[in-house]
Amino acid sequence: MLNVQGQVRAVAHLQRALRAERLASTWIFAGPPGVGKFTTALALAKTKLCDKPVSKRNNGQVALLEDGFELTLPCNVCESCRAVDAGSHPDVHVVTRQLIRYHDETGKSKGTTLSIAVIRGEITGDPKEGKEAKIYKRSFRGKGKFFIIDQADLMDVPAQNALLKTLEEPPAESYLVLVTSSPQELLSTIRSRSQVVLFSELPDEMLLPALIGKGLSHEDAKLMARLARGSLGRAMAWADDLRIINEKNERAEKRRSEDDDDDTPAMTPGGPLAWARDLGGALDELVAGRASASDVAAVLSKYAGEYARLQVARDKLTSVDRAKRDGVQLLLGFAAEWFSDRLRLGLGTPHETTLPARTAALDHGIVPQLIMAAQRAEATVDMNANEKILLAAITTQWEDLLLAR
Repeated sequence: MLNVQGQVRAVAHLQRALRAERLASTWIFAGPPGVGKFTTALALAKTKLCDKPVSKRNNGQVALLEDGFELTLPCNVCESCRAVDAGSHPDVHVVTRQLIRYHDETGKSKGTTLSIAVIRGEITGDPKEGKEAKIYKRSFRGKGKFFIIDQADLMDVPAQNALLKTLEEPPAESYLVLVTSSPQELLSTIRSRSQVVLFSELPDEMLLPALIGKGLSHEDAKLMARLARGSLGRAMAWADDLRIINEKNERAEKRRSEDDDDDTPAMTPGGPLAWARDLGGALDELVAGRASASDVAAVLSKYAGEYARLQVARDKLTSVDRAKRDGVQLLLGFAAEWFSDRLRLGLGTPHETTLPARTAALDHGIVPQLIMAAQRAEATVDMNANEKILLAAITTQWEDLLLAR
């Protein structure tokens, strides 16, 4: 658990619960994607199930705990610890939407949500179908059982209701950890029966070493860290995408140098760095009056689509529609950051890493309106707004605000 970076508050919360031996039966780990929630859930399970847990004085290792506080840590050498590390512990159950392939006899489910079939098959059981409730079975190693539900916000309502029945009478020594970046999607009755641990965005400087280690230049790493909004997982995925594109381009270039007749085209450099640069250019043109709202909307839609394609390439069960909406939110976030840079320049407090732009400062009276419009549009995406209508509306609003200067 001490290896979890940048989540001191969450680690301190869990350490207090472990030390007091008052571990709640149900937890919600909530926070942005890619900041260590799932890693922490596994660390909690490893610590609780360890055959020979270690007590160790804090001595400043967890900043929010007193130096004399006795940390509870896994030994990392027992059979249980090794099994958790290997992903083979019989009492640690990781529940994901992808498990639908084992619970859908029709083979028709796309696995875009975490369905009731998965929850029943992996946790609660279903007497009508002859499925045994795993959560009520005795643990294999006698130390308890953990059920970690990843992307718990993707549970549909029937799945959440099935889980709720178990939460009302939780079995002893069974622990549920719901990992989510959208806790508001969980039923209020589930939230009220759970201990909530909040995770925060990671500081940019914490992402830099990992990104530079992936081969990015220092400047590109700084920009990507800012665009990732404190999500190490997101930044690492983007860096891997760039590496794959670069490797394919290098191989294509080598073939062309060895064979004059090889006309294999290079892949277009993509990913968030390219998207941010192109979007910045489109916003420059909008500010200068050389581009229209529809031009900017087209750029936003194009790169939201590219984002969706990357997500589907990583996981075939990803909903294209949901991924496209996530991409729209991401690009609107980039735009809000771009406008924020213009505001900070005008106030004489520029961000250390500014997004690519030719536009200098904008009137600080108008920029907050541009930023708020982008943020409202981000929120509207989650309300299932039509993407084309949404992008047309937000870019027209930006254009109108800029024309009224």
